[in-house]
Amino acid sequence: MKILLIYAMLIILGLSMVISVDWLTGTPFSQSFNFLTKIFITTTFQELVVIIIFLVLPVIQVAVEAGKKKKKHSH
Repeated sequence: MKILLIYAMLIILGLSMVISVDWLTGTPFSQSFNFLTKIFITTTFQELVVIIIFLVLPVIQVAVEAGKKKKKHSH
């Protein structure tokens, strides 16, 4: 669970940093989130698959570790 919390904190910190820089330069708040849609519009299918894999990877890692712990306790 700690890994998921760390990844969530990094995502929140990264987004807040990008939005705060936009806010400091005078960009309206609604346009600050517009960069996310522009990023995904220009990506190819292969790039999108890689992005999704890297987003899901921490969840898979936590699930595998939980499975190992459960298996270890049952024996």
